[in-house]
Amino acid sequence: MTNRMLQPWLLVMAAVLASGTAAAQLPRTCVDEPVFEGKLCFYEANPVSQVTVLLVHGIGGSADDWALQIPALAQRYHVLAVDLPGFGQSDGGPQQYTPENYATALHFLVQQRARSPLRLVGHSMGGAVALNYAALHPERVSRLVVADVAGILHRLAYTKFLVGNWLHGDDGESRWSSEVLQSFAGKFLEGLVNSSFDSEDVTENSYVEGVGGERQISAMALVEADFTPLLQRVQAPVLVLWGTEDDVAPLRTAQVLRQRLPHSWLELIDGAAHVPMSDRPEVFNRLLLGFLEDALPPPPIAYEPEGDVERIGRCERQRNVRFEGRYSRLELRHCSDVSIQNAEIGELYVFESRVNIEHSRIGGEGLAVDVIGSDVKMTAVQLHGDYALRVARSRVDLAAVDLVAREAAVIAVSNSKAVFSLCRIDSPHLAGDLHGYRELTPESPL
Repeated sequence: MTNRMLQPWLLVMAAVLASGTAAAQLPRTCVDEPVFEGKLCFYEANPVSQVTVLLVHGIGGSADDWALQIPALAQRYHVLAVDLPGFGQSDGGPQQYTPENYATALHFLVQQRARSPLRLVGHSMGGAVALNYAALHPERVSRLVVADVAGILHRLAYTKFLVGNWLHGDDGESRWSSEVLQSFAGKFLEGLVNSSFDSEDVTENSYVEGVGGERQISAMALVEADFTPLLQRVQAPVLVLWGTEDDVAPLRTAQVLRQRLPHSWLELIDGAAHVPMSDRPEVFNRLLLGFLEDALPPPPIAYEPEGDVERIGRCERQRNVRFEGRYSRLELRHCSDVSIQNAEIGELYVFESRVNIEHSRIGGEGLAVDVIGSDVKMTAVQLHGDYALRVARSRVDLAAVDLVAREAAVIAVSNSKAVFSLCRIDSPHLAGDLHGYRELTPESPL
């Protein structure tokens, strides 16, 4: 698939990721910066304060996105709100707008204007840039706040989320049956699997001045970035804020960040969509200021499933069934839209079903999860056993999943497909991080 064929999809993604909010223009100071070799502009308030808060916007945004936060922050802090290169009043053009390059440009601004260790706040793509900066310069960041972060998940997992949103009407009801939706999404994703995305090629050949070229390049670079090795390097305490109505950045991403960041807390903002600082500014500001100013909250309490450890759960030809708590074995046959949350399960058997599993532990001796002819999504799950996962003619989508196995983490009885986002594997066949798409075959255990 050529870049030209992919352009409509990329432009749609770039538009979806746009985060600009309606706000009065703030006055800017501009300096020449060496990374993109152009003009970098920023707004500055209360420069006499000894503690700096640096605000980073998302795709399509600018320093103006923070107009409802800056007055509250400036009462106590030195505030810098940057226009990332390619946006706002900073220079644009065909450049490599990657999260890492943006983080390097931020470092130039920090060295020139900020007092470190600083408080760093990022929204959408700016959240991804802030995470990148905090991983690369941990000594410079004392606290980090990220809101509705775009990217992070593998691009196929994120694209499936966007396709699912598109296939549903405004009332949330599916335009087509679940089976048709699943088939369409699967075929759409298969068309992207073997596509070679090259942000340098797009920069050179696809940039068109004045029609969102910067958005296209930065959106593509964002979804191609692998944050797996970066998140574990973030040392600062992190507050993850998320709008409950966000249809741009899936709440699943917040769960992944909460699972993978060593010192993190998650707060949901009811009624807010993708831009919570303008949708619910009073709630956003209260949570933001509280985290920046106060003593750190106590660590989140780890879930402890309830129920009889000998209990066996079953689902037969049902839909919209929910399981939680302890089970020695859970069997799902011909079930759709099953939800498993906060569970501890000895063995899970899934046959011709569609399942979403979150915040659970599965396994013991032998085989932990057996999936046949099914579509399974797991987020923040731990699998362990002799064999963590066995699949046959199935699709699995795993995010922040730990697979620990004495014999093999993943084995395929027949060909299946898997998308891994920020996963970890420990088995005789593979040990380390895994972020990518895999064709699972009987000949290639993981």
